[in-house]
Amino acid sequence: MTKIISFSGVSNSGKTTLIENLCKILIPTYKVGVIKHDPKCKAIFDKEGKDSYKFFECGANVAIVSPKETNIRFNNNLHNDEIIHIMNQNQELDYIFIEGFKAMPYKKICVIRGDFTQSDIDMADAIATTNQYKNHFKDKITLDLNNYEEILQWINK
Repeated sequence: MTKIISFSGVSNSGKTTLIENLCKILIPTYKVGVIKHDPKCKAIFDKEGKDSYKFFECGANVAIVSPKETNIRFNNNLHNDEIIHIMNQNQELDYIFIEGFKAMPYKKICVIRGDFTQSDIDMADAIATTNQYKNHFKDKITLDLNNYEEILQWINK
């Protein structure tokens, strides 16, 4: 069964770095997928002027297929469960890490290296932070942000 974990935190808190390092540990042995929330539509999928960019801009859903990877871009917002279903269709994944969707009904880790929002804390099941902030969150499980094995142990519980 796929373990699905959501990561929240303010911009530049270390969410991407944490997920990247967890992937590096897991991927030699496990199949891992990552869903990234892009609420401000800043992610760059394709370059302006390229065929797939033109197709998408005219309203088509686009799949770019190459010998090493496939990229899919939809012109509508898919429900989060649909995205997870699509990711598991190709091959059943062992882990799916979700960056940024705060309200999804999955186990949540809030990443804190300084600033944070109280809503992130309230919704989190655990806090991944540095030693400097570990004692600030006594009513939550706190994990060492730099100890990826400890974080994986908590995820696998």
